[in-house]
Amino acid sequence: MAMTERGRGRDNYHHGDLATALVRATLEIVDEVGVRRFSVIEAARRTGVSPGAPYRHFADRDALLVAASLDIQNRVKELFLEVLGTATTPTERLASVVAAYVRVAADLRGGYELLTAPSLLEANPELREGNRALADLLLPSARELAPDAESAHALLDATCSLMRGYAARLLDGEFGASERAVEEIAARATTATRALVAGHRDETAGLPEK
Repeated sequence: MAMTERGRGRDNYHHGDLATALVRATLEIVDEVGVRRFSVIEAARRTGVSPGAPYRHFADRDALLVAASLDIQNRVKELFLEVLGTATTPTERLASVVAAYVRVAADLRGGYELLTAPSLLEANPELREGNRALADLLLPSARELAPDAESAHALLDATCSLMRGYAARLLDGEFGASERAVEEIAARATTATRALVAGHRDETAGLPEK
């Protein structure tokens, strides 16, 4: 499932939706140069509008970046729900989501920074809440695997740390950038998640195997 739509914003604006076109241009630019070097002027240029036109829809530069981040969060949420709906056990639900997240990070490339940039998260409670909501989608599965709420949240935290860790290492170039490398790391992340769950269950020893 492709997470980004890399067509240029100009084409989208010709269909009358400037805000959407600007968000897509923002995703494209951040992918290329990162959050720090993102420019509203460049987003306007790629969308084919005047430098002042974006401010009819977004109060400032950060507002446009936040809109792009929320767009990614929504698409990641849809992917998580799709994956959670197909796996048949709580362990496989967690493992499948972790693998999907690694693939998402590889697909987003530089755009992944929009999910994690401290400068955006610190200033925007909506983004922090969105990231928490993504993690909370995994909580029901963690609860099935843990004897109590505290253990479930500990398992959830560990799973999210593992998921983000593999994504960050992949984007740092530790494993290479080929499609084969991405699939190999997704497989490793899946195995690591299963091992994490098994170790957590050994520690808590509260429920029958699932």
